[in-house]
This record gives sequence, structure tokens and C-alpha cells, in this order.
Amino acid sequence: MAKPKKPTSKTKQPRWMAERRLERRDAIGGIVVVRIGCPELPPGDNVWRCPFIILGLGNDSILFGISDESMAALQNAVDGIHYKLEQSGIPLRWEGSDEDVTGFSMRVPWTYGRAFQQRVEKMILAEEEKLVRPIRERHERREARRKARAKPRTE
Repeated sequence: MAKPKKPTSKTKQPRWMAERRLERRDAIGGIVVVRIGCPELPPGDNVWRCPFIILGLGNDSILFGISDESMAALQNAVDGIHYKLEQSGIPLRWEGSDEDVTGFSMRVPWTYGRAFQQRVEKMILAEEEKLVRPIRERHERREARRKARAKPRTE
């Protein structure tokens, strides 16, 4: 991921397309607001940039994910949000969630090749399966008991 680019001297305000509110879980408390804007191609430039801002952590500067295409600029902005939140060291919680999660996860890197990406994805899916399997099996047992009770008796 490219490092977030600092804002330029241009005063054009970004067009924000999405926002998420996070609860600060430290002694200060309060709300952190994360906004992401529409990718834009500045006039005369061939590098796309996607603005983002994190309000409530101290530095309210507009930063940018950059790339040579709009989708990658958007992905880099989301990566930038993840890294900035992690870098802050402040425990944050997606507003309304029971766990300290922000919803901005690390993305599996593709820059090391498809084989690496597939190995990492396979490890993640295996870990997810370990968590989901007991829930699925419990649900299947309940469903089987429910069907057994609902089955009409033939005598």
C-alpha cells in the first residue's frame, strides 16, 4: 500500500461518500468519525486519489489513498484508514458493537503473488471455519430435534 498522501494547497472540499462512527474506549472517550470520499483524478494528473479523514484522534487532516486507477485508490484509502486507526493505539469500537472492532481490517496483500494470497486466504478461512463449525453443528442438532418432534407418528 502506498503511504497516505498529504493534502495539497488546493481548497476543493472532497465529496464524502461514506461515514462510520467509532466509540473511543480509552479514558478520553467520545466518538471518532471516519469519512471516505469519491476517488478523483485531479486535472492534469494521471494519479487517482481517494480522500479520507479521521476526526477525533487529534489530526483532522484530509489524507489520500493514491494509485494509477480509481478502484486501487479507494482500496488504498481503506488500507490507510486501517493503518491510521491501528497506529493511534487507541482502543476503538464500531458504534453499537459489543467488541472492540472497527470494521477496517487488514487486506490480504496481492503484491507477493497469487500463490501467497491464496495461502493467506486459505489460513483465514480455516480459522473462520474453526469458529463457525460449532455454531453450525449446534444449529443442525436443534433443527434435527425440531424436525423429529414435528414428524407425525404412524401407528
